Amino acid sequence: MRKVLYFICCIAMLLSLEGCFTGVESTKAITQKDVERAYSGNAGKTTQTIEIKLDTFPDWNMGKRFFVTDNNIRYIFSPSPQFNADTLTLEGKEISYDGYTIGISIDGRPVVNLHFKYGTTGLQYNTNRTMDDITRRHSSRLEVPFLVDLDEVERLKDVLRGKSLYIKTSIWYDSNGEMTWGRKYVKVNITDVLPGDKVFPFRIEFNDAGRTAYVFMSYRDNYLQRSFDNLFSDADLRQLYPAISDENWQRIINGQIATYMTKEECRLSIGPPDNLERVPTYNGVREYWYYSNGTYLIFDEEGLLTTFRR
Repeated sequence: MRKVLYFICCIAMLLSLEGCFTGVESTKAITQKDVERAYSGNAGKTTQTIEIKLDTFPDWNMGKRFFVTDNNIRYIFSPSPQFNADTLTLEGKEISYDGYTIGISIDGRPVVNLHFKYGTTGLQYNTNRTMDDITRRHSSRLEVPFLVDLDEVERLKDVLRGKSLYIKTSIWYDSNGEMTWGRKYVKVNITDVLPGDKVFPFRIEFNDAGRTAYVFMSYRDNYLQRSFDNLFSDADLRQLYPAISDENWQRIINGQIATYMTKEECRLSIGPPDNLERVPTYNGVREYWYYSNGTYLIFDEEGLLTTFRR
């Protein structure tokens, strides 16, 4: 009987050891929320948020100016003998607010029609929303597709132009709107604020050691992470990481990685992974980072980068 009990105990011990070291199948599934929570970092906690006044309909003044970001705006205007929707080109031009009227929708609702002018050409946009619906949802802000409010651009320009700030993104753009690679966590001088594109209303112009570049900015934080807090800091982020060597900080500034960098250093350099995997080993836990562009990083049990592909 004792031999039987001894045999059972030995089998149980072997099974428990197998459960500890079989690798991926023994680890809990890690979701994208887990990734973001684990590797969000603290690089955004030193910035003073910039707030500007946003103009909300129906408080628009007559003649209020808007910048057109895309020629597809012609398809949102009601047909009119004043223009041909197939040839109307408004991208990069300004139109002005010319009041509103109340029309009747096909389901009988009294809906708001906004009127704009481009020179002598009248343009009408049917919001398909009642005035009551618009005012009840005042905080949601009525926005017309492909238009940027130039008053808001000017207000942001008054706040930012001439400031020296630390940039937190390496995704920069040239004067033609083409994406280019830049540096991050370096001090830049804001030189102008311009109307942006159909997704991001503001285009921030800045100078980095003689190089002029741009970033696009949203009104507020969104899933694309292009609010002011995501892009700039008023504090030197280098001071938050005194343990990082100057050599590795230069790599981080230029978006580079090297073996023996820590997970924190890699996250600062190329961002958090899209997916990660933790694999138990006899010496601890090995971690694998995967990015949607094909990049992967492998960290040893001490949290140091051992292998990577970019």
